[in-house]
Amino acid sequence: MKAIKPLKVIQWLLVVAAYGYLAYRLAVYDDWGSLSEYFRGAGWRQYISLMVAVLLFPVNILFESMKWRYLMSDIEKMSLLDAQRQTYFGFIGAFLTPSRLGDYPARVTMMENRSRWAEAVALGFVGTLALAFLQVMAGMPSCISLLERVGGFVWLEWLCVLVLIVQIVVIVFYPALSRRLVERTEKGKMRDTLVVLGKFSHKRFGMTLLLSALRYAVYCLQLWLVLLFCGIELSLCEALVAIPAYYLLVTVTPSVPVADAAVRGSWSVVIFSQFTESVPQIAIAAILLWMLNTILPMLVGTVITGMKDKKGEERC
Repeated sequence: MKAIKPLKVIQWLLVVAAYGYLAYRLAVYDDWGSLSEYFRGAGWRQYISLMVAVLLFPVNILFESMKWRYLMSDIEKMSLLDAQRQTYFGFIGAFLTPSRLGDYPARVTMMENRSRWAEAVALGFVGTLALAFLQVMAGMPSCISLLERVGGFVWLEWLCVLVLIVQIVVIVFYPALSRRLVERTEKGKMRDTLVVLGKFSHKRFGMTLLLSALRYAVYCLQLWLVLLFCGIELSLCEALVAIPAYYLLVTVTPSVPVADAAVRGSWSVVIFSQFTESVPQIAIAAILLWMLNTILPMLVGTVITGMKDKKGEERC
């Protein structure tokens, strides 16, 4: 009888916990009637928009996988397929943790070289920083414009500015700061992590930023298509204001992925109700986008984990 590896137990406990909480959230959701009614009444053009948004989902994950592979290049050489497997499994770890903190530790459990897990997680957060930086840079002008139009929410404008300043400071000074901290840190995981961050140049961060930009563009296009499916047609100017502002507010709002539907639904109503009175459709769009970019990757991650385990057993 083959011994069960503790790491596999942890991986499947993550899967069980994620699906258990998802089942609970679905059980307490009380607006299934309006959701099913809208699906029945949607036209074929709207369904084409939804289908294109779904087809863009693997493209979204592809860019994130390319970024993960690039970030891990000094730690472990991996194929793009392995990078995608790890990225998909990361959604399971992220599902139950605040601000998706479990994403990168979950990915590391799928790597061959897990001895350098601290460095891998730290570099993963550099990738998150790149995406957040883009969301703030793209969203802050449109968010301020929208908030001035709505009135109030001045504190959010200052919060956006503060987040942007902190990000710029971290990006500019983190290599030098890491090297300085290495000199004062004893040998161990923390020192190894700081060494890796110190070697991560601004040129490499620029490449990480480019891959993040490609993923961000897909995100925006998916949201626009889902809004079309829900009967919300925005002009180009309205989309350029509303969509970046929406993603910015979602980014700066602390949340847990299991509660993202509520958070995203709230902000979507605040933002898109300035351009349409179809509040139910706005809420439906937020829920669909959450399912597309959180639930669907988690399902794929579960299938991939099972397939990998099966192939591993066959080799043994």
